[in-house]
Amino acid sequence: MSSATTLDTAATPIANRTPAGATEITKFHASLNVSDLKRSVKFYEALFGAAAVKHYEDYAKFELMEPPLVLSLKPKRAHAGGPLNHLGIRLTNIESLEECFNRVKAVGARVGKQDDVQCCYARQTKLWITDPDGTLWEVYVLHDDVPDWGEKHRKIKLWSAPLKAFGIRGMILRWINNAFGDAAKSDDQSSVAFESPIPQDACTVREKE
Repeated sequence: MSSATTLDTAATPIANRTPAGATEITKFHASLNVSDLKRSVKFYEALFGAAAVKHYEDYAKFELMEPPLVLSLKPKRAHAGGPLNHLGIRLTNIESLEECFNRVKAVGARVGKQDDVQCCYARQTKLWITDPDGTLWEVYVLHDDVPDWGEKHRKIKLWSAPLKAFGIRGMILRWINNAFGDAAKSDDQSSVAFESPIPQDACTVREKE
């Protein structure tokens, strides 16, 4: 995500092969349904500053080393929200954040900025960005941890950037899908009790961004 790893996506050939060495480290993987594959590839090339390593008519894949991520895109019906809250990338410095902001603005993506905001037990500077199908991305720099959740009382500061990223229509669609979407589970799934494999007295678990 740094300027040293940013690629000229227009000039970079797509070999449709997984890069050498890409499988030598553990990576986070996400797969998204997208309504327009070509448009989504263009967006994610701007978001990541890297070209897709595979790009067919029915599939595309991004393979990143920094952050370690495998993102695949499939041309199927997509809808905003659902069980997914958002995806995210934590960067190491403000300069990389500004580079990301400039790239996504250049391709016409919706983006909102939050400077020095306290939320989710952390102080951060961040971007909220939606892809062409309304999937929400949080790209941020962590400045410090804080002992409480943050600025819940400053509703305008907390919500103005995500609202700018979604737009009014996108926010309404997300709310409708979350409120009335198909959240039904099978009887077998809903009756299963899951237990953590980590002994609770071995560590204190605290949710972070």
